Amino acid sequence: MLSICAVAFLVGGLIVMSERWHGKLTGDSDMSKPQATHLRPTPRVGGLAILAGTLAGLLVLGPAHMTLSWLWPVLFVAAMPVFVAGLVEDITKDVGSMKRLLAAFASAAIAWWLLGGVSRVGVFWVDWILDFWPISLLFTMIAVGGCTHALNIIDGINGLAGMIAILMAISLSLVAWQVGDYPIFLIAAALASATLGFLAWNFPFGRVFLGDGGAYFLGFMLAELAVQLVIRNPTVSPFYALAVLFYPVFETLFTIWRRKFKRGVPVDRPDALHLHQLIFRRMVRVSVVASGRRHVPPMSNAMASPYLWGIALVGLIPATIWWDNTWALALSILAFACSYVWLYARLVHWRRPAWLLLPSVRRARRERQQ
Repeated sequence: MLSICAVAFLVGGLIVMSERWHGKLTGDSDMSKPQATHLRPTPRVGGLAILAGTLAGLLVLGPAHMTLSWLWPVLFVAAMPVFVAGLVEDITKDVGSMKRLLAAFASAAIAWWLLGGVSRVGVFWVDWILDFWPISLLFTMIAVGGCTHALNIIDGINGLAGMIAILMAISLSLVAWQVGDYPIFLIAAALASATLGFLAWNFPFGRVFLGDGGAYFLGFMLAELAVQLVIRNPTVSPFYALAVLFYPVFETLFTIWRRKFKRGVPVDRPDALHLHQLIFRRMVRVSVVASGRRHVPPMSNAMASPYLWGIALVGLIPATIWWDNTWALALSILAFACSYVWLYARLVHWRRPAWLLLPSVRRARRERQQ
């Protein structure tokens, strides 16, 4: 797996070093966007590094595993519509969110046709309905396409989407190992290794961004691996597929509710009110100012990412341990949702939890009190 990580790292390095030649096309130069936190134009084609690393690794691992030799090429073929749509958006900045979502649905439909789709969710009457192939196809397109799009929603600060994808892939690989599904284990491990190689350039300094192509590729592969793990292994609870992907899914659903019902704006209108943006502005920036700095350093947005890694683990750790226990998985989903909503509400009302503030802020508070 070190070789996979090395390939992704080298491709990421080539993207960074050749920025002067392609930066006008691939660079994210619009710092006026409400969701932007970077201070300089940055290439947003980091997905090429993840694709190259994963592909190189599976080309080596595939021939030694007969099942893997057909599984991973099918997944890559299915991923191409949404990856290409995302990559074209990264370069042209002219592919709307609806077109990219349709590309995600198309990728999900291809995977359903070639590999099968969602056929059980653990509820008898729903499983009976899913026996009808048009219902299964539609449900799979919405579930996989929605999860694919959801990972792009959380890709807003250095190291967030990349590390969350790594944690999800590790969870999938550990569960696959426990049930003896080695093809899923190897694909998930290769995906995690390649993302780690990319992350070396993305976190903390943000020399290259994941981009829509990378986020959609990771989102699709993770969603499909979760679906295939449940299809191929009846002992794995269908709730595990939801639990392992729940952070980006809940972020998306919460964002839709917040924009449509709380603010009355179109759900596809970008804003700066995602949880990771609130953490950056109301905890990280406050901490930087409290430390005595006059300006916020370019890498400071990366300081918000570990908060979200920790929150994601609230749901991921129990899901990885109790992957066959539906009730435990439901509780892990509930625990994450409660943690997210609690922290979001505290930050919106400027009631920052004191124990989450950086040490410099806590020291400054104590000094003022004395």
